[in-house]
Amino acid sequence: MKPTFAILLGLAATTTLLLSHCATTTGSGGGGSGGLPPATKESPFVNSLGMKFVPVPGTKILMCTTETTVAQYQAAGMGYEPPKFSQGSDHPAVNVSWDDAKAWCAWLSKKEGRKYRLPTDAEWSAAVGRSAYPWGNQWPPPSNCGNYAGQEMRGCTAAEREILFEGFGIIGSFSDRHKFTGPVGSYPANGLGLYDLGGNVWEWCEDWHPKYRGEHHVLRGGSWSYDNRKDLASSSQHFYPPGILGGYGFRCVVERRDSAR
Repeated sequence: MKPTFAILLGLAATTTLLLSHCATTTGSGGGGSGGLPPATKESPFVNSLGMKFVPVPGTKILMCTTETTVAQYQAAGMGYEPPKFSQGSDHPAVNVSWDDAKAWCAWLSKKEGRKYRLPTDAEWSAAVGRSAYPWGNQWPPPSNCGNYAGQEMRGCTAAEREILFEGFGIIGSFSDRHKFTGPVGSYPANGLGLYDLGGNVWEWCEDWHPKYRGEHHVLRGGSWSYDNRKDLASSSQHFYPPGILGGYGFRCVVERRDSAR
């Protein structure tokens, strides 16, 4: 018996549905803007490395909820220069230059077929919010709100103190359980679901620093050894692109535009 036109239409519709389902469940992404699945704070976009991304209001990006970890960084096979202190695979990658961070984002973009990059200074500002500090408006910060220079630093040996690169102060009675870097996401997230926008490591941004254009790039957020009351949410650091330090790392964003190929 020859297939009827109605049967052929039914088969075509079934095939379309199956192809549509495959498109939304494979690595190339499905619905949402720019080929990315829809993402929310409660239901983030998760990539092949297990990195979670949430929207930042007023931008065209999804931002990774955490800093890039040692394990994620090493997945690119770029080599990793460990710091002079002990780290776990879930700690933020440090001793990473701006050039290194850019190369890692390019590797991930090629691997996933999406545009990954460093956040701009403006995007980072949108993510951290409008409070005076990443944790709110009060000083000193409440204990365990982030990884800064707390009471645990009093136990540093002379050799460990040589690692410190941002001063030797301690923030009042503040404590956070980690002398140096700690596992990403160890402290409460902000209202957008983003962790460690204050402390743990300074985070490279895409931009040149306005005072050192063409020479130094912007870093945001403070690090595990930071004790400065002037560390406002709007504060920034700067360093030359090939430079590395044990308190410098990065987090990435993925654009909500057309996929990179």
